[in-house]
Amino acid sequence: MDLLPTSHTEFSNPDYWDNFFKKRGKIPFEWYGEYPQLQFVLHKYISPSNIVLVVGCGNSALSETMYDNGLQKLVNIDISDTVIRQMSERNKQKRPNMVFEKVDVTQMGYPDGHFHVALDKGTLDALLVSEEMEFVSKVHLMFAQIVRCLKFGGRYILVSLLQDHVQRVLLEYFTNLGWPIRIHKIQSQEDSVKHSALSMPVFAVVITKLKSSPNIHQIVEVCRFEDQIDRLEDIKYLSAIIKDMQYYHIVRQQLSKHLPGDQQVSLELHSRESLTPRYNLTVVDAPTQMSSKFAIFIVPQGRETEWLFSTDKGRLHLQESAGFQRLVVVTLNRGHEYENIDAIKAELSNKVMELAPLDCPPKAQIPFLSIGEDLGKRYPVAQGHSDISGDYLVEDVEINGKQVFRRLVFMANKNVVQSEARMLSANMKKKRRHKAQDEGQPGNMKVDKGYLSSDYLIAMVGGLGFLQSLDQPLIGVLIGLGGGAFPSFVHQVYPEISLDCVELDPTVADVAQTWFELTLDARLRVHIADGSQFLRELSTQGEKRDVIFVDVDSKDHSVGLSCPPLAFVEVDFLQTISSLLSDTGVFVLNLASRDESIKTDILNRIQSIFTSCACLHLEEDINTIVYATNRTLDDPFLDLENLNSAFHKMDSKVKSTWRTSNVEIADMMSALKFLE
Repeated sequence: MDLLPTSHTEFSNPDYWDNFFKKRGKIPFEWYGEYPQLQFVLHKYISPSNIVLVVGCGNSALSETMYDNGLQKLVNIDISDTVIRQMSERNKQKRPNMVFEKVDVTQMGYPDGHFHVALDKGTLDALLVSEEMEFVSKVHLMFAQIVRCLKFGGRYILVSLLQDHVQRVLLEYFTNLGWPIRIHKIQSQEDSVKHSALSMPVFAVVITKLKSSPNIHQIVEVCRFEDQIDRLEDIKYLSAIIKDMQYYHIVRQQLSKHLPGDQQVSLELHSRESLTPRYNLTVVDAPTQMSSKFAIFIVPQGRETEWLFSTDKGRLHLQESAGFQRLVVVTLNRGHEYENIDAIKAELSNKVMELAPLDCPPKAQIPFLSIGEDLGKRYPVAQGHSDISGDYLVEDVEINGKQVFRRLVFMANKNVVQSEARMLSANMKKKRRHKAQDEGQPGNMKVDKGYLSSDYLIAMVGGLGFLQSLDQPLIGVLIGLGGGAFPSFVHQVYPEISLDCVELDPTVADVAQTWFELTLDARLRVHIADGSQFLRELSTQGEKRDVIFVDVDSKDHSVGLSCPPLAFVEVDFLQTISSLLSDTGVFVLNLASRDESIKTDILNRIQSIFTSCACLHLEEDINTIVYATNRTLDDPFLDLENLNSAFHKMDSKVKSTWRTSNVEIADMMSALKFLE
């Protein structure tokens, strides 16, 4: 039996609905759920004494169930003469006071202010099939009639999918009137996500008629839970919240099936007390069936940026090691308090079952995994704003109850640590024992300048091994300062090197000196300038440099290049760098991209400009460190054995400077390869 229209525009055609209900007969047709799913909203906003206009009633059983549950002053209207006759006949004996009338909602003849409530379940969605003027004009006529017929204080209750075009038309119209708007997410049946067909979540929009008052700020509210109402600062935030709820609904449907091996689903989990997400959850499925079905892995605070937890490959490795068919990796967001692992288990136990695979028993005991029992701690140190990079946060992160790391994070990309330093403090535990919530800089702590947080930084230090000697005066340039860990390390280990650091963002330079103890002197200087322009000017002046480091992140990720910006690897700029190098000089580039074709293209460019080129690919990162020089491969200093010897000498120098340094250059550079 074909009940669907050949075109979506037929939804607004009365002849289509007459034919629809003739074919369907007495079988009720329900748009967007039945009374059990809607009863909370209906009885919250409709009282037995209210006169209710049911717009586009169709042959739904909703009005009948409302009548049977005490809401009996119902006037049901529809444009289809067929359905009005059917419904009148069906209810005249059992529900004699319920009214059914054939009425066009855009041309109602009811008196002004006659109804307490106008209830619309799917009619707006049926009429507003697109934002073409034909349909928008018709919907505006419907809105105008509802506005006219409602009493002051009356409510327009709309049950809708709230697709984007419906949102725009609806919210614009009633925002112009200044009426309060409240959105409820209708709770679907628990097993609805198990259906094979893709569905969208249903919302109830409650709009209250008020007298016009231009000085009153419009009230906009969202009910994510039945018993909690969140008020928004502005209507502009509403669409994003609706989109999040729609996304979560679709995600749950996706998770009712096995995820492909290359797909991981991420979502945010909010608490009832906060509008900011409390947890981030990533769902990882094993590529093959496993007997153990489902587990949760809690990532301690401060470790969420590690490769194992922050990358698809890392999480897949974690899932394989854990040995579960589906693993949900949970990270804890800053700005929230977490008591202990047991408290998190209690908080998440019910919610995460919504993410369980279908073959997981509903009352199964779900294992919660982590690294030990320590959740880690965050201590905010400073925050501010950069005109270039936006808001930033400097925080101390305590891991494993003893190690403390200071981090710079830009809030526009808060899951990426821009800079990190290990902190040393003999009295750290003692000082914090009685003041665990201290938000200031912990006393008696200093930056460990012998520590480099990333493998790629150690690999960049390895670039100095390409120089003929580190015991004679050398001049270098570093483009991209960050927190200053790299130049501080080089400055202290190699006293013969003078380094000019070029940083575009003056706020970053200030943070490096204030919170990461970057100490400047005649051998270590900072220039606030555009790095590419700085190097071009040096080249124009005929200057030479022994080493040029480029470690600059790209703000434009649309080209598939995380580091450096595209301008730094254009042929003409690479030629500028080549001209700047001394005869034995080396160019060291941090190249980061997930697109292998982009990496290959850039490496080919570098090879076309420089005489010799080597690279080091870091397996657990997307970084490739590139070393380019204008010396030929037959130069004995470029022999791999000689380079390895130089790297070991560098290690000895590091250990003589800092016995506890984590930097092991020879080991890091063992996978170095020259490009042919």
